[in-house]
Amino acid sequence: MSDPKIDVRDLSVFYGKKQALFDVGLAIRERRVMALIGPSGCGKRTFLRALNRMHDLSEGARVTGSILLDGEDLLDERVDPVEVRRRIGMVFQRPNPFPKSIFDNVAFGLRVANLVTSAGLSDRVEESLRAAALWEEVKDRLDESAMSLSGGQQQRLCIARAVAVRPEVLLMDEPASALDPIATEKIEELIVELGKKYAIVIVTHSMSEAARVSDHVGFFYSGKLVESGGTKQTLESPKEKETQAYLAGRFG
Repeated sequence: MSDPKIDVRDLSVFYGKKQALFDVGLAIRERRVMALIGPSGCGKRTFLRALNRMHDLSEGARVTGSILLDGEDLLDERVDPVEVRRRIGMVFQRPNPFPKSIFDNVAFGLRVANLVTSAGLSDRVEESLRAAALWEEVKDRLDESAMSLSGGQQQRLCIARAVAVRPEVLLMDEPASALDPIATEKIEELIVELGKKYAIVIVTHSMSEAARVSDHVGFFYSGKLVESGGTKQTLESPKEKETQAYLAGRFG
């Protein structure tokens, strides 16, 4: 098996004196979807935010261990966290489009990082909207406010904004939890499609969603990674008693 895209080793996260994550080790593969499951407050979102150094933005937070992206330790103090967040994009739980046009939302990161010429900007915006399965719905209204889109369309716009800078990894924090069933289905179909191109890590509270979209599952409990493995095996035949109890609905 090839080396993982991201190799997390002995990762711990502290908020002041409180430890939120304990010595987590997990391999995340290229062109695969890893779903993180577990009860609220178990550490899965803390782990997700650590992957692209979002904790740098939280006062009092401290992260130890290593996060190797293609062998490079992203926690090395010489690594620019802004560049980390370009290489590892994030899609949040609730759609957060900027109060700008649809076009300018997708173009935002490209302009800030000066990643494409003015002449190539339109092509990259179209490419990104197509990748997010949104182009056909908005191609005639790119100058309209992103706020005019439905919730599901706004979330796909945020995905387009994330992929526009051509990241290597995509992180998704419950990307469909605030959406109706039809919009959720579209987001899930999009995750499966994007998983053919990117390493994706998704936090979800839905076991059925994890089963539908992921290749691998990691179960977190009390700040620890209890178990990880292939989706079918982990969800249908978990090895650890905590995983078995959670999937049986005895807590969570």
